[in-house]
Amino acid sequence: MKTAAKNEKPRANGCSPTRAEILAAHRRALKHTEKLTARQGFETLVAAGIITPADRLNPRYGG
Repeated sequence: MKTAAKNEKPRANGCSPTRAEILAAHRRALKHTEKLTARQGFETLVAAGIITPADRLNPRYGG
């Protein structure tokens, strides 16, 4: 089995990402969310449909 090369560019041909690519994307996402204000975080959750504007969990997620 061939192992993934390090420092490889992300694949654009539909192949599954490597573990390193997934971890790098996760780190970028965490870095971005750490910079959000409470209001921006709330608006992001509303835009994603996870919570309602009334600050209740969307029924789809058990609310």
